[in-house]
Amino acid sequence: MTILLLGDEHTYGYGLSARQLSYVGHFVRRLSRTGRAVTVDAHAHATLPESVQMLARLPLNQYDLIVLQLGPDLLQHSFRSRLESRAAVPVLPVLKPAELRADRPKKRPFVAAAGQLLNIAASVAPPVGRSAELMRLLTLLRPYRHKTLLLTPFPCRIWPEQWLRERGRSVLLKQGTSQAFSVFDSGSIVRSRDEYFLTGDDEHLNAVGHELIGRALFDFYQSAPTIVTVQTTN
Repeated sequence: MTILLLGDEHTYGYGLSARQLSYVGHFVRRLSRTGRAVTVDAHAHATLPESVQMLARLPLNQYDLIVLQLGPDLLQHSFRSRLESRAAVPVLPVLKPAELRADRPKKRPFVAAAGQLLNIAASVAPPVGRSAELMRLLTLLRPYRHKTLLLTPFPCRIWPEQWLRERGRSVLLKQGTSQAFSVFDSGSIVRSRDEYFLTGDDEHLNAVGHELIGRALFDFYQSAPTIVTVQTTN
């Protein structure tokens, strides 16, 4: 069994010790226990545009299973840039001396911050569902959807990155399932809580998080509607 896997640094278990398995390792271990010899062609650090380019030139018909762990860049890059540039602007208002008088009501900093965050959210929310790159990716994979697993972005503990990942997760679940792909929802297995992340690292999963996702991914593969239905028919 030959697997093509595209993902980020979680693919090779970033931050894990030598004896700890990434989610890919746990998934492959369980596949091997079914008596199949498994070979993995893994490509890490693949963004959505890079994934599209890679899939366009790979012989997809030669793989028995295609797994894509999609990252938070399901949003169009231009809108991510707008979010990042706005987030870099100081949220505390600069007050003039005349505004510091005791008899003048002061605007509390956290109110200003909350207002700016709402403005950021409003500026990027509308175009989330119109990712041209995602549609190109799904179009490339459509002939192979009977052997494709799409993974939603893994959670993290950094705002607004987690907000972006949640939006990307919603987009992929909606677009993927509407086109009859099997979409594995990583966010339903691992949440944005300390016990799933490396110590001092709010972006990368620890051994517990990897194991939970790897085990759940195998169970999902065994019962994935698109894969099971098409393979049984064939």
